[in-house]
Amino acid sequence: MKRILSLLLITSASSVSYAQMVNGSTIHVSEGAVMTVNTPMTNTGVVTNKGKVHLKSDLKNEAKFQSTGTLVVDGDRMQVISGSQAVEASRVSVENNVNLQNEVKVTDEVAFVNGIVTADKPLHFDRNAKATGANHASHVVGTVQKTGNESFQFPLGDGSSLKTFDVKNPKEGTLEAQYVAKSPLDISSELDLSLDAINDTEYWILKSSNKSEKVELAAGDEVAALSNGIWVKQEKSLNTENGSKFTSGKGSFLQKEIGVWPNPTQGEFNLKLSGMRDSDKITIDITNQDGRVVMNLAGTVKELRKAYKLPNGLSTTNLTIRVINGQEAMTQNLILNR
Repeated sequence: MKRILSLLLITSASSVSYAQMVNGSTIHVSEGAVMTVNTPMTNTGVVTNKGKVHLKSDLKNEAKFQSTGTLVVDGDRMQVISGSQAVEASRVSVENNVNLQNEVKVTDEVAFVNGIVTADKPLHFDRNAKATGANHASHVVGTVQKTGNESFQFPLGDGSSLKTFDVKNPKEGTLEAQYVAKSPLDISSELDLSLDAINDTEYWILKSSNKSEKVELAAGDEVAALSNGIWVKQEKSLNTENGSKFTSGKGSFLQKEIGVWPNPTQGEFNLKLSGMRDSDKITIDITNQDGRVVMNLAGTVKELRKAYKLPNGLSTTNLTIRVINGQEAMTQNLILNR
């Protein structure tokens, strides 16, 4: 038969210690009271806390666990929070290693003091909730979620080092972030021409419940994000429609440009296309002074970066070469001298 524990705590302090604590009824910790649970606890009833509860061991929550006071995780070995129902807390103080196998929702603050939170299920920060004190010895390994439109610093890391990043004023919705201690080059080794190099040891993943949201990162290193299988330079704004993978990158700030030589020409010329990927699809129009198209080509940069011969019927004139790459058009004058 299960042990049923029902307590109304009104004293300044209390300690509960059994080989296994099973609550199938109601536990209420009143404001100003302190309760310490020294052994594993399974909750199938109701736990409400307006004071302070110290968890010294594991918690399995199968019903309602709601803390509007302070929940302190401070055991002397790795603790596990599991169960089928989320733990709801206003303030949490992390003072020991804890494994989240169940979602923990926080409405006010998570204070990182000492201990790693391994989040197999999300540590969820609600509107206006904040993370304080994250450091190399105390942060989250796994998944962190943030709801609301406030700026937020994600307290992520790899278990030995803090690997945080900030977002600025996101739209209303929920952001979900993870840190991955693997090389982003394992995903793709192709860099855009705008990048000299990227960090080859780590990357982050950022998703948004708002599919159209572009999330702005706070000031920091230059950012490279994965786009269509290519790492490209970003201006701090990430497209999170399908989840964004990003890392730090060093940009070369290459400008797209075109050129022709020789110029003037007697009919043959070479076309330079720089600052563009070989696989970019472009179109080329060559028009005379009357606006008539004398040549029109389409293909990839690699295919069209070559030597050309103008039609034999053209006489001496000024020509305009226009190259269209996506939304960008570049022009170059060419003098035909026959």
